Amino acid sequence: MLSKEITAKVRGYISEETVSETVDQFFRHGNTFLLLELMSLRMEVKSLREELQSQRERKRQSSFRALVVP
Repeated sequence: MLSKEITAKVRGYISEETVSETVDQFFRHGNTFLLLELMSLRMEVKSLREELQSQRERKRQSSFRALVVP
């Protein structure tokens, strides 16, 4: 039942099979599953922050070049 509700909410983003597997893993492994998911999300957030910082630096550099070289 939980799997069907989640599938309805994320339709088009995640397949029904992936949702079912994830829900099954959660029920089997509980806290361990949540810990691993949290660690995975933290790594993804770190990666996105680094990418954003890199984009900001490139934008600053290109802005500076535009000021220096008319």
